[in-house]
Amino acid sequence: MTEGKNDAGRNLEKALQALEQAKQRVASEKRKQNEKKRKAENHHKYIMGGIIAKYFPDCYRYDEGELNRILSVALQTKECQQIISKIKAESRESTRPQTTLPNAENESEGGTE
Repeated sequence: MTEGKNDAGRNLEKALQALEQAKQRVASEKRKQNEKKRKAENHHKYIMGGIIAKYFPDCYRYDEGELNRILSVALQTKECQQIISKIKAESRESTRPQTTLPNAENESEGGTE
């Protein structure tokens, strides 16, 4: 009977170790995912900053608050809004054929090519 209790104790200890290892793997994977996300966000920020500097070289003369004001007004202009809308439409058009089913695409065209 004591051997059965020892085996149960060993099995429980092994299960607890396995649980702890699984928790560590989960935590490690979460860290990796957060690191990937952070790197992607930082890369995007770097790219965006480069674009601003390319088209607005004087940007370094202004502090963050001033740049926020400049960009918020610039992005609200009619011309900028038209360009944004056009780019969104082009983006939707370029992704539409990939997301539709071939039969649905043929039906929407009415059979004329």
